[in-house]
Order: sequence, then structure tokens, then C-alpha cells
Amino acid sequence: MSSSSSANQDVTSASAQAKQAACLECRRSKVKCTRDANAPVCRKCQQAGLQCVTPEYHVGRYKGVKNKRTGLEKAIYQVEQALKRTKDGSTGLSSEVEADLRQLIGAPQTDTALQRRASSHTPTNLPRSFLPPRTSLVPSENNGAADDSNSNEAPATDHGEKPDELALNNAENPLQLLAMASVLPGHSPSTVMSTSPAGVASQPGTNDANLGDVELQQFFGSLMPRLDNSPDLDPIDLGLVTQDEADSLFAYFYERLSHTRWGLDPTLHTASFVRSRSAFLFTSILAASALFLPKAEALSKRLSNHRNNLAQTVIFKRHRSVEIVLAFMVNIPWMTPAKHWADDETCAYLSMALSLALDLSLNKIVVPSPTIRPAGFLDRVAKAECIDSAKALQLDGFPHVDPTSTLGRRLLRTRERVWLALFVLDRGICLARGRPYAVPIGPLVDSCDTWHISDIADRWDGSVISAAVLRRDLVGLITSVREFCDGSQGVNGGSAAVRFLKDKIDRFFEQWYAVWSRQITQGDGQLPPYVEILVSHTKLSTYCNVVNHPTASNDVKQFFRAAGLASAMNVMRAAVQGENRLKSMPNNTVIMVSFAATFALALGTTSQGNRAMLAPNARTLIEETAQVLERIGSSPRHRKGLSVLFARHIRRIMQSSVLSPPEDNQGFVSGPSEEQHHQQDQHPKHNPSRTASIPAPNIPLEPYVFDMTDDQILEAINNASTSQDLFQLDETMFFDWLDWPNVT
Repeated sequence: MSSSSSANQDVTSASAQAKQAACLECRRSKVKCTRDANAPVCRKCQQAGLQCVTPEYHVGRYKGVKNKRTGLEKAIYQVEQALKRTKDGSTGLSSEVEADLRQLIGAPQTDTALQRRASSHTPTNLPRSFLPPRTSLVPSENNGAADDSNSNEAPATDHGEKPDELALNNAENPLQLLAMASVLPGHSPSTVMSTSPAGVASQPGTNDANLGDVELQQFFGSLMPRLDNSPDLDPIDLGLVTQDEADSLFAYFYERLSHTRWGLDPTLHTASFVRSRSAFLFTSILAASALFLPKAEALSKRLSNHRNNLAQTVIFKRHRSVEIVLAFMVNIPWMTPAKHWADDETCAYLSMALSLALDLSLNKIVVPSPTIRPAGFLDRVAKAECIDSAKALQLDGFPHVDPTSTLGRRLLRTRERVWLALFVLDRGICLARGRPYAVPIGPLVDSCDTWHISDIADRWDGSVISAAVLRRDLVGLITSVREFCDGSQGVNGGSAAVRFLKDKIDRFFEQWYAVWSRQITQGDGQLPPYVEILVSHTKLSTYCNVVNHPTASNDVKQFFRAAGLASAMNVMRAAVQGENRLKSMPNNTVIMVSFAATFALALGTTSQGNRAMLAPNARTLIEETAQVLERIGSSPRHRKGLSVLFARHIRRIMQSSVLSPPEDNQGFVSGPSEEQHHQQDQHPKHNPSRTASIPAPNIPLEPYVFDMTDDQILEAINNASTSQDLFQLDETMFFDWLDWPNVT
């Protein structure tokens, strides 16, 4: 009997130990809390990306308020009640016993409840290095023993504080300050609100009575990543793609597409790593690669549909991680056109990427910073613009990674790379779409000139930084040109002002070329194809931003129009010559190339509808540009790129009645004119008679060289100068130029 009863007791105790209380999320939803063996997170919280907070398991019900305390907490409470009764005179304790009891609890009786509450909220599931420093809440005269026993702990902040410790961290962020203030009630702001990775998440309560406190602590807890990596989102688990196909698509992306979509680190962002972090980014890379493979039409359609569903899921469920920011950026360059250009989701994706990046503090400089920066630069940067390296890793979901390790350095460098790539992407989109800039120029962008110099740098880091520096300094150039026009109104007009502005703008781009042409050139001595055309249409954007400045003199406006025409031709020439290297031309570049063609045609047309003196090879260059755009957008067949629509739009403009050549000049289209024969003698390799209607479909045409002289450009501008209302360029460069044939 005794043996069987003891066995039953053992089984009962073992089953009680195996049981575990339901987490707070499952209790709130009133569903069964199921989890795998020894799993810290239940299945519901894992699928929803929530923090699984589980209180201690207690057999049976709690019997009233007075019996809730157990163990050490119960003993402390009994001592406090005894001291209280002694003060009331109901219990007679000697003064020596009372002094010993007060020294035992280590705090005055008026503050024991507060101290007990603070101790009960101390996190138990974090490493010791992540625990916040414990400080005395109220100074006590009789705490010598406690001071001796805790001599190895952090000293109180009111003794010998350093100047930096007197700073109120997160003062620039009221919501973050409020959240950090709730970590430990009673602590001073200088000790609790630090940038160290001591953010306290919601901790498991001891019973149901403090459920409200746990919910409050969860609401004000530290920001943590919410990954989209559940099996119901993974394309491999769903059977959309195999592991071998995923590996080959990743290899294709880094070999053929990564030069036009910056921000990724091939060493870090392998297929397995990305899959474990974000199904959205994993699917986006696969879909981008499948879009350019000739025999992957069905695969591309499956992945594209799944990617679109994941985008909605990520937005609806508020998933957040660095990889999700990258996913939105990866999808922007090759987005399929909608029914109307205003329905494009490019700006919506950019806004989501920026919002998540700011939530994750990607705009802040990681300190201690391994990046080469100007001497003393960090001393002038506000503390709010920096983030501790350990906290940054914790914010990204890597709390146990050493910031000084190779993995830690790559993860931290990826944070800064993503923000720099987002800055470049935002400037390009806003320049092309006429939107105000959204990504600000902060200390990270301000000090990025040497960021690409590192032992763990990616091959395209130089391209990222060169474009970031160009776009960053372009704002100052445009501002100085406008200020010069404002200050020289009616005083320094004429040729002197034109020469000054021409030298100023040319010097800006020459200095950029002098610095970066040596650092990012490829083996053939040329700039990367995407950087080359990016610089070309950035120069066109410069002139378009000032061409209609109201205080500019007529001579200056004439110069802006002439220089803009030359820049437009250079943009088209870069697109035609770099066709083989621009098979993955982003939509933003397509817009600027198409705009360059329309800009040149508009300046070559008078208000009477007659063609201006535009050189024949310039018109042929525009036709060849349309062909290049169409070939890029329709290869492979399922590509259906935006450039196909723009190519058709350019041809529609060229075939409109406004631009139709006169009766006596029809030979321009059907065959070479006398002027073309003369140019063909000067340029034997150039064949301007090869127009849009007769090229071989698969044979790449030789690039045309823009050879309009300054006199020809000025003549074209003069002929069109009487029609400045024909094609007014807004300084913000909205898409009004798309509707240009309808306003003539």
C-alpha cells in the first residue's frame, strides 16, 4: 500500500511539474495554450509574432488576497506586519529585535511596498549583463551591512556621477522617454533611461492579480523585432519553389541584379539566413530574379503573387525588421506598372520602408563606430543621433551576438548600409516624381564619404556612397544657384552670370568625377553602368530644377535650357551605349531617360508647330532610345516592364502632328538627307538612316554619338524661345510632361 501510494504521489508530482500555465495572450483570447516540449513560446504567439509571457504555474486556486504571498515574499510581509503592530503598540518587541528586523529588510517601513514591487518586477529570464543596475530607492542611515554585501554592485548614481550620466537620454523622443520611465518606478532618469541594452520587456507575473501591470509593462516594453518567418509564409514550405531553385535564384540576383539594387550583403544575406529572418525579403529576391529568366514565367507569376500577399500581410500585422525594410526596397526598382501612373505603389513602398527604418533607428550612427569618419565628428553629434552597438543588435533580434565579432560587425554595418541605400533611393524617386524629399540628411549621411572603406565592405558599397554624396551635395548646389539668381537680379545679368553659373555647375560634377572615378571604376576603367547613368540624369535634374526660376535673367534662362538640352542628350546616349549593362534598368531610371527624350523634343518645337533646327542624329538618338527602352522592358516575354509604355509614349509624341516634318523634309525619315550624308562622311561608323521602323530585332545597334555643336543647340533654343509656355517645367518635376502632346 505504502509503495503504491508513494508511486502515485510521484506520478502526481511529476505531472504537476510538467504542466505549465497558459500565457497571457492565450488567456486574453480564451484559447488553449499549446507549445512544443521545452519551447519558451507557444504556437499562437509564434505565429502572431507576439511576446509569450507565461506566469508561474500554481496548482489549484488562490484563496483570497491574504494568502497570495509565498516564500520569501511572505516572510518579508510578515516582518513588515510585525513592525507595523509594534508601532501601533499592539505587540511588544524589544528595541533591539525591532532594529534587527528593520536592518533585515534593509529599508524604512514606509517604502517596503515600493521596494517589494520593484524586486518582483526584476526580470528573471535575461542574462545578468542585461539586468539594470540596482540602486537604493531611499537613503538609509542603517544600511552599512547592505552596503558591504553589495559592494561589488554598481554604485548609486548620486555619488560621483560623470557628466555624461547627468544627461537625460531620449529627451528628444517623448514616447521613448515615457516607455523607458516605466521600466523601474522610482529610479532616476539618468540611471534608468540609458541607451544600453537593458530595456526590460514585459515580465511574467506571479498570479492573475498583477495581470494589469504585466499588460502595462508589455505596452511600454522595449521595441523588439517582429519577424515574418512562420512556415505558413515561407514559399518553400508552401511548395512554390524548391530549395535548389531558391539557391540558384539568389546566385543570379547577386550576379546580375545587385548592381541596381543596393543595401544587401551577399556574405550575410545568404538564402538560408534570409529565409530564417523574413519570408517577404526571401520571396522578393526570388521573384526579382525570376522576372529576368526567360524560362521562368510560371515561377515568376507564382512568386510575384505570393510576394504581393506578403506585402499586405506585413503591413497589416505590423511586422518589423531590417530585412523587411530591405524587402520593400528590393521591390521598388522593377515594380509592374498599374493602369495609371498615379496608381504606382512605389511611393507607398518607400513610405513603409522609411517608417520601419525610423522605428528600428537605422538612421542613427552605431557607437562605438568602426567606420572611418572625420576627426572629432562624433564629438559634435548629439546623443540622440547615436545608438549603442549592443542595443542595436538587441533591436534587430541578435541580443547574444558580440558587437566586435565578425557577425556582429556585419549586422551593424548592414543597418547603416540600408539607411544609406534608402537615402539614395528616396532622392532618385523624388527627383523623378516631383515629390519633396522624405529621407532627411542626418549625421550618418553627412559623414559617409569614407564609409565604403572597410575590411568587410561589399563590392557595391562604393557605388552607394558615391551616389549618396552626389545626391546629398546636390541640394546645396541648387540652393546656391537660386540664391545667385535672386541676388544678381538686374545687376549681374548677361554673359558674366552665365559664365559664373556654368563654371559653378561644371565644377561641381568635375570634382565628383575626380574623386569617385578613381575609387569605383571597374576593370575597364569605366564607372558602373547604373552610377554612370545616375550621374547623367542627376545633372539633367539640376537644370530642370532651376530652368524656370523666376528671378533668373533671360540670358540665364537661355543657358539653363541649352544646358538642359545637352544633358538630356547625354542621358539618352548613356542609356543607348550601356544597354548591354542595363538589362535590369530600374523604373526610376526609365522615367528619367524618357523625360530626357521628351525634354529634347519639347525644346526642339516652336509655338507655331514647326520643327526647330534639331540635328538629324539627335532625333535619331531619340528614336534609338525608344527602341532600347522597349527591348529592355520586353525581355524576357513575361517582363512587362514600365519602359515599354514609355517607349510607346515617346513614339506617339514623335508621330504627333506637332512634330511631323514638313512636306519638303520627308527625306529625313525615308532616307539620308544631304546633311546626314555630310555627317556620315565625318563619322563613318555612324548610320543615322537606321530608324525605328527597320532595325533588326535581335542585333544590337551601334550607339549614336551626340554631335550637336553649341551653335546648333543655341539655334534650337532660340527657335523655341518664343514658346516657353509650350512645355513649362515645374521646378518639382511632376509627371505633367507625360501629358505634353495633349496641351499643344
